[in-house]
Amino acid sequence: AIQSHLATLHNLQLSVGEIVELTHSVRQQLQPQAEQLKAAVQSGTVVHGDETGWRENGQNGYAWAFVTDGPQAVRYFEFDRSRSHRVARRILGANFLGWLVTDFYAAYNLIPGRHQRCWVHLLRDLHALKETQVANPEVGEWTTSVRQLYADAHTWLVEHSAPSQVERCSEYNDLFTRVCRLGEQYALAYTHPCCTLAKRVLRHQDELFQFVLASGVPADNNLAERSIRPLVIMRKISGGSRSAEGTKTRLTLASL
Repeated sequence: AIQSHLATLHNLQLSVGEIVELTHSVRQQLQPQAEQLKAAVQSGTVVHGDETGWRENGQNGYAWAFVTDGPQAVRYFEFDRSRSHRVARRILGANFLGWLVTDFYAAYNLIPGRHQRCWVHLLRDLHALKETQVANPEVGEWTTSVRQLYADAHTWLVEHSAPSQVERCSEYNDLFTRVCRLGEQYALAYTHPCCTLAKRVLRHQDELFQFVLASGVPADNNLAERSIRPLVIMRKISGGSRSAEGTKTRLTLASL
């Protein structure tokens, strides 16, 4: 159905106004399919979440993305003026039971359930801290130790291609203990350069190694970032949309 509508747009010689009207009509006809995508996200086992700025009639808002991987992969986009956790809770639904994979944005902290935080973001911040504190050996030692946890987790998964749940729990508990120890090292040293990241790893201590505990959970949020990238490019070119109807059509068709 989507291909048929797109072929119609491609073949007809239409004015800009007619094209806009037709795209709105396509979105309205395919809205049930978009709702099915949203339902698929809400029932997903592993869901990646991200958000990016989106301007509507010159006013700032956000395009939220929730995506899944696998044979029945879903990309669902929705606009909201707010960047609050309430938006994520509304889109995911009250009964979401899967793993939510995100960066460290605080709004996701208030989403109930299981979380995996993105190690790519953490490793990037560890590297930046190390680069700005080259002359401080304590910083270099601490950041290297945190990075080593991530390396050890991946090495363990490579060496255990089909681990039992007991083995997974044992490795998870070991990594959890080690990351807590590293966080506690500087979390209360408020003037130390490592304090901010130490507090972060303590705050998310149980959300850093879910990818070890559960099969199919990734260690990063790259899937959501790659999925939202076309919208970012579209926003840079067009500047956003001019109306609520235009925003809904743009993001619904992107989802479909």
